[in-house]
This record gives sequence, C-alpha cells and structure tokens, in this order.
Amino acid sequence: MKTKYLYTVLALLSISFSQAQLLDKLKKKAEKAAERTVEKRVEKETEKKTDEALDEVFEEKSSKKSKKSSKKSGDESTSNSSNNEIVTGSNFFPGGQVLFSDNFKQDAYGDFPANWNTNSGGEIIKVNGEKAFKLNPSGTYTAKTSKLPENYALEFDLVTENLDYKGLSGSNFGLVFSNESTLSKPKNGGKFGFSLWKGSNICNQINVQNWGKTNGKIDNNIPFKMQEKFNTITHFTVVVNKSRLRVFIDNEKAIDLPSFLSNNFGNYIQFYLKGTDPKEKHIVAISNVKITEEGEDIRSMLLKGGFSTTKILFDSGSDKLKKESYAFLDKIAKVLQDDTTIRINIIGHTDSDGDDVKNMTLSKSRAAAVMNYFIDNKGLNKSRFMFQGRGENEPVAYNTSAEGKAQNRRVEFQTLK
Repeated sequence: MKTKYLYTVLALLSISFSQAQLLDKLKKKAEKAAERTVEKRVEKETEKKTDEALDEVFEEKSSKKSKKSSKKSGDESTSNSSNNEIVTGSNFFPGGQVLFSDNFKQDAYGDFPANWNTNSGGEIIKVNGEKAFKLNPSGTYTAKTSKLPENYALEFDLVTENLDYKGLSGSNFGLVFSNESTLSKPKNGGKFGFSLWKGSNICNQINVQNWGKTNGKIDNNIPFKMQEKFNTITHFTVVVNKSRLRVFIDNEKAIDLPSFLSNNFGNYIQFYLKGTDPKEKHIVAISNVKITEEGEDIRSMLLKGGFSTTKILFDSGSDKLKKESYAFLDKIAKVLQDDTTIRINIIGHTDSDGDDVKNMTLSKSRAAAVMNYFIDNKGLNKSRFMFQGRGENEPVAYNTSAEGKAQNRRVEFQTLK
C-alpha cells in the first residue's frame, strides 16, 4: 500500500515537474516571440526614419541643384533645361565725363527743382531720408542741359508708391528723345514708356515708338516684368549711341534697338507722366539723375571696321604699358571674349620726336605689347591678332604742339575680315 502510494506521489511529482517545464518553455517562447515582435517594430521604425532622412538629403540636393541651375551671377544668368547651357543678359556701367547731375540737395522740400523745366508742376519730397523729385500727372519735364552728344548715358532712380489698382488704368511713365529743346511733342523723335497700373498685366510690357519724316517707323511692345518693379525704387540706365538705344532696368537689359533714333534724334530728353491721381496718393518720382558722355560702344566700332584711341598709355620711350591703360584694354578684351568671330589688327603710332627708324620699331613693339596683354592676361587666342607699327608716318594732328603729339601717340584697332 505504501509502495503504491509512493508511486502515485512520484507520478504526480513527475507530472507537476513536466507541467512546470512545459510552462517554462511556453514562457520562454512567449518572451522570444515578444522580443522578435519588438525587434521587427524597431527595425520597421528605424527603416522609416532612415527613409525619411534619405528623402530629406535627396530633396535638399535636388533643391540645391535646381537653385544652382537658375542662379544669376553678375551680368549673366544660366539655364540647364534640356541639357543645354544658355547664357543671357548684359549690363552697362557708365564711366564717362559727367555732363549733368542732380540729387536735388540744393532744393527745398515742397519746391520745384531749380535745374528743371516743365509744362505742369512737381515738388521735392523725402524718400528714405533722401530727396526726390515728385512728378505731377499729365506733365512733361526736361533737365536744363545743353545739346547732348551722340553718345551718352542717362542714369536715374524711379521711385513709386501706392501703385496698385485704383485710378491707374490710363497711367503711363516714359522718356522721349528728340533733336529739339521743347516741352511739346517733337516733330521727329522716339520714346519708350510703360503703364503704372500694377494691378494689371498690361504693365508687363514696354512700348517703343518713333516718328517723323526722317525717322524709322517703329511701334512695338517689348515684354518686361515691370509689375514687380513698382512700389519700390528702380534704377534705370539709358544708353544712346547715335541711333542705337539701350535701356537697362536694375542692370538687366530691357531694350536694345540699333536704329531706333535714326539721324541721331537723341540730343534732348523729356520725362513724362500721365494718368496718376494725387487723391489716391500715387507717387511717381525721380532721383539721383546723372548724364555722362560715353564713347560709342567698342563692339559697334569694331563691327564698323575699327577705331583708334589715345587711352592706351606707355612709359616714355618704352613699350611697357601703364597701369592706367588696363581698364580700357579690359573693355576691349570683354568684347573679344563675348564675340569670338572678331579678329583685329593692332597698329602702333608715335609722334615725330626722335629718330624715325626708332619710332617705327617702338610703334611696332607697342602694338605687340597690346596684343600680348590680351593673350597673356585675358586668355585670347593669338590667331585672332595681327600687329604692325607705323611710327610717325600717319599723323592725325600737327606735331608742333604737345596736344598734337599726344593725339598722334595712339593705338589703332582694325577689324580683320
């Protein structure tokens, strides 16, 4: 009996131990399953975060690439759409002799400026602490200048405020060019102008017109986003080279018409304003007006066959270039870099002082020095140049005065075909 009882107890203990082992195994399996679940969850979350981080990296790279492809630098902008590199744009920075300048500092606030004429009215106002000349609607304005030369640049800032919707449907601002000193419409002339109605797309174009018996007939609208230029200060540079008119707005070229001012109808300039309403507090003003005499642009002169200049200087009796010559040489180099079809013959000239044989040698070595400046400093190809010396044999003035001798000491550029 005792033995049977003992077997029974042992059997129960064995079952209990087996159950305990089973429970322990089940517990371990459950723990491992839970661990695998957690690991999978962690892996999934980690993968998600990694993907998000990678997306941000690639998006940033894509954004930088997009910005880089559309970035503007200096006087040019580049586009890489369709794998084509397209370079556009230009600018002009006047640097000639000042013919007229007015920042209105001598004029009192509320007065009409002393250096101007008008058939309407206007007054001096303050803009950002500086004086500006506020124009009246339906007015024409001229600066008190003498007849302007064939080649000049006009700079001014256009100040505008409150140009949104109301009362601007017929507004217009622009410049008139003529060979008459008048406040009326000239018999022969040309003009460019644009609407001031910021609330309409009509202002995103510039109208150009010319008229008269001896002027070419042009009446056209040139697309340009003036809308974004309103209610701020916008810088204009207007360049006249005989019959050619160029207009740069915030250093971006907006107009370039080679024969717009036929027969040089650009000797006088009128500013005009139409259609604004003082009751709506529309403000159209000009400031920092300056006119400088500029030489005909170098590219035009080269395309016409060439030119000579006394702006290239050398040490006395030497072919060593003076530093004062570099700025002008750089302008010529820029034209040659931009237009690779132009080839030139560089010719040196001297005055009659000294031995004529030595002058011939000196003139030739000076021409070579100019050529070498373009090659060594500007990377231009030698095949685009020739050089010669003419010594004292081709004077353009008498060698009997210092002024005449200075004119004869020159460098000539002839365009090669």
